[in-house]
Formats: sequence, structure tokens, C-alpha cells
Amino acid sequence: MNNELLLKNGTLVTASDKFDADLLIRDGHIAAFGKDLTTDGETRDVAGLLVMPGGIDTHVHLQHPIERLGVVTADDFYTGTVAAACGGTTCIIDFALQKKGDSIEEATRRRMDEARQSVVDFSLHVILTDLRDEVLDEIPTFIERGFVSYKLFTTFGDKRIDDGGLVKVFERLAPYGGLAYVHCENDGAIGHLIRRCLEQGETGPTGHLKSRPPITEAEAANRAIALADMMGAPICIAHVTSKETVEVIENWSNRGTIVFSETCPQYLSLNSEKLAPEHGFEAARFVCTPPLRDSKHQEALWQALERGSVQQVSSDHSSFPVKDREMGRDNFTRIPNGLPGIETRLPILFSEGVVKGRFTANRFVELVATNPAKIFGLYPRKGSLGMGADADLVVMDPEKQWVVDYRNLNQPVDYSPYQGMQIQGAPALTISRGQIVAENGTPRAERGRGQFVARARRSTRE
Repeated sequence: MNNELLLKNGTLVTASDKFDADLLIRDGHIAAFGKDLTTDGETRDVAGLLVMPGGIDTHVHLQHPIERLGVVTADDFYTGTVAAACGGTTCIIDFALQKKGDSIEEATRRRMDEARQSVVDFSLHVILTDLRDEVLDEIPTFIERGFVSYKLFTTFGDKRIDDGGLVKVFERLAPYGGLAYVHCENDGAIGHLIRRCLEQGETGPTGHLKSRPPITEAEAANRAIALADMMGAPICIAHVTSKETVEVIENWSNRGTIVFSETCPQYLSLNSEKLAPEHGFEAARFVCTPPLRDSKHQEALWQALERGSVQQVSSDHSSFPVKDREMGRDNFTRIPNGLPGIETRLPILFSEGVVKGRFTANRFVELVATNPAKIFGLYPRKGSLGMGADADLVVMDPEKQWVVDYRNLNQPVDYSPYQGMQIQGAPALTISRGQIVAENGTPRAERGRGQFVARARRSTRE
């Protein structure tokens, strides 16, 4: 059996370079690139197409339960990663949720069992909710085992970690090269605003927007970064949505604090008008946390991507069907939060970013592949076209024009928040460790071929 695949006549694009060349894959790794390469294996002519490192989505929620509501996302690790592959993503990082009373060992073992049906490679952040001493003592061991990032919520009921808990976790992560990954919102303020909305009869989706103003995100981000800085721990702020939060991040970064951040396509291409009262309960389809913001925040995010103060774009994919959202019809706090977007992340960012001239194709690669790999310990094995790297590639057709229609996507959910959006650019091929796993939106991978990727810890000398 010949384990080679040759991509002929493509334009190779990395975070720093762009050049015409052939690319040879052998035994799942990048073996050579240059002119006039040959192989006895399969050859694909990719003239006119862009050959890039495959997308890395570091924030997805597959087979994700909301226990207080009794619902689970519409996709599991098989259907969700099929959609990821069709959208040009070759590696995901999902979450292992520590339930109250769990050890990290129990949380990761349970999630690994669920994740093994993935068709692309995967890794896991650990969500910490119960900071018993014996749990904190597990952290160094699990960093060594490749679980290097730890998700912390400053809101959301039983997931919330208070300031003292944040300090304890930061203290454990810092000397071992772990990374804190924090959902930042001020729980006390949001709780007060929720009660006020409900008391005043603001029970629909607009109440979700009103109860989580931008300052609740910015204040919590400032506090979390300050505490991480105090303990010498690097931190990544999840799903940044607001101008004020960007300013907080830039202020700390300019002082030398190691702070990373991400945003998502929904915050770049959708806005708070989707949650306006005139849309009625249809607005429930656009409820995510933090909520969509108005256009001034969108522009601030695009500028932050250009400047580099926001370094990556993930999907925060969470695919609750329309029927599940109905349970919040009379109380917006019961609307399952999150938007489906694992399959549309790369095309939307390419169309809105590269095609519209907001940044280059090189910057696109940085945002969806190289920076995520570097921040979360996957580089240079992934996020790179370097010799010997995993042959995780997306071959993009930069000219293809299409319209988002959930019925033509592989995400197993009955709507898309981007329905009707005009897109230019689409994955023609997605290649995972040398195997074509999707072609022109059609899956070609078998269940369970994805592998767990143990990630490298950060240098403690940074």
C-alpha cells in the first residue's frame, strides 16, 4: 500500500509565506514541497486553490449537556467532527467537565470515552468546578499527560469559580506551564439584572441581551487577568465580544502580562439587532453567552484581529435545536445558550476577512490554525506546513460563491444563525494526517479515526 498523496500546482499559504508549489504527503506527514514533485500514490491537481494548515477549533461543545435544563446538543463527537471536517477543521479541542465530587481523572476518562468516535484529531480542556485540595493536587500530573488548559467560569451557577478559587488555580498552573482559559462575566451584576428584567416582565430573548451588558464582560476580564498576573499564570480570555474587553486585554498586554484571547464568527458577523423585541421568540435562535453586541463592538473586534491583540477565532459551537429553545419561551434564562458554527467558521472568516480586504490570507491562517496551535500547545505538530508536521490541511477554493443554508450543511441541527449569508470561499478538500476526510462539503471519513492529541505545556520562563 502506497501511503503518499501529492497535491499539485497549489498555492501554499502559511502564517508568514505564500508561494506556488507542489506538496507531498507521506505516511500522514508533510514530506516535501517544491516544483515538479512526483509520486506513485494518489495525485490531486489543486491549481487555483490555496493549500493551508487545517483549521484548529479550540472551543467547541459536542455532546454537551445542560443538566439544569435536561438537554444535550444535537451533535455527538462523530456528527460534530464530520461537520468540522467538511468546514475545513482538522483538529478540535472540546471540554471535560468536572462535576461536583469528580476528580480530574474521572472527568477526563468519561469525556475520552465519548470523544473516541471523532473523525478528526481532538484534545480536551478541563472545566474545573470543584476545587477540593485533592483536585488541585491532580493538576500537575494532568498537565504532564497533555491536558494543559483549564477552563474556569466566573458565572453560570454551579460552574462559577470565585476570586479565591481563581487564585488557587492560577497558583497551581503557573509553575507547571498550564494555561488558564476563562469565561469572563460578572456573576453578581448579571444575577441582579436578570432578576430586574424578569420582575419588569422582560421575559423574552431581549432580556438575555439586557442582563449581560458589555461592562459585565470587561470588568470580569480585568479582574481575572489581574489575578493571573499576580500569580504569574498565563491566561486566555474566551469569546471576547466587546470594545471594552479588547481595551482591557490590550492594557494588560502592553504591561507585559501573558494574556491571549479569542473571538468567534458570530461576534464578527452578527449583531444585537437579532435580539430586538420585534423578532419575538425567533430571537431565541441567536441567544449565546456572552450575547451578540452592536456594530461598534464588531468593528473593534475586527481591528483587534488586525492588530493582533485578539489572536484567534474559534466557533464556540453549541448546537441546540429550535425545539429545545422553546423551553425558554416564558423565561429567557431557560433558553439553551450557544450557536452552531463548527462547519461555517473558516468560510465565514475567509469571506468576511480575506475577501473583503480586512486582512491577508496569511493572517487568516494565523487566526484559524497557527495561533490556536501555538497558544494551546499543538504547534508545530499542527497549525504548520513544516516538514514532518502532521498532514492536516485544508485546500480552499477562494472563488467559490455560495449561500449558507442549514439544509446543505452537515451539522445535525435544524437551523443556522447564518442562514442566507452570502459567502465567497469554501473548503475543496480537508486532509487529516494525510487522509482526505471531506471533499466539497461531502464527508469521507470513518467514525473513530480521530486521535487524542496530548498537548505541550507552556514554557515557565516566558
